[in-house]
Amino acid sequence: MPVPDVHLVPSTILSNDDLNRRLEAAERVANGLVHEIRNVLNPIVSAAFLLNANASDPIKVRELASRIEGFAKAEARVLVKKAELLAREVELLHASGIGPSPDASST
Repeated sequence: MPVPDVHLVPSTILSNDDLNRRLEAAERVANGLVHEIRNVLNPIVSAAFLLNANASDPIKVRELASRIEGFAKAEARVLVKKAELLAREVELLHASGIGPSPDASST
């Protein structure tokens, strides 16, 4: 009877399928982050274009600058949430013995 390919981690045994599922989950989080950034950057770029086009109208400039600020703040909130999700997934991967240990970068 062949022995399945497994990775031993203190108090955990994970198969390659489990590891692949976790890596796929991390990839989904990263792809979601890129998608969310792109979603908010598009209106920021558009508003900046309109701001430049309406530079001679102070009221329009203030309105567009306010919109740009709102879009940027929304993006900051999205990034914080996505970074928290990614950090949790990375912790799970480290606990599973994938990748360098978190302490490796401090040496």
